[in-house]
Amino acid sequence: MTDAAAIGVLAAFAAGIVSFLSPCVLPLVPAYVSYIAGESYQRRRHLHAQERLAALGMSAFFVAGFSAVFIAFGASATALGQLFLRYRYEANLVAGVIVIAFVPGCAESARRCRSAAGWCWSLSASR
Repeated sequence: MTDAAAIGVLAAFAAGIVSFLSPCVLPLVPAYVSYIAGESYQRRRHLHAQERLAALGMSAFFVAGFSAVFIAFGASATALGQLFLRYRYEANLVAGVIVIAFVPGCAESARRCRSAAGWCWSLSASR
């Protein structure tokens, strides 16, 4: 692994740790563990090794499923970005047509607003 790749992996790992320890996520961990284990905290202290391994296995499958979904989202976003990059000129034309298509709606909205409020825009400097 090159030095730049190693730095990227370490930065991603550090960002994951920081996000896990954030005030938004850390308070949810006990509830998540209780849900996966299917037991309350008092009962969980007295679980046997087999029950703990079952909870660990369910946690691993949860993390694997969660990771698969977000990896798929990231891969599809990357593919869509590459598609837009490849067809950048055509995408600019389509976006321009969409913007032009919205102009009459915006003009009508401004006209209704002016007539309802009783004011008018003026292009001249003197008012």
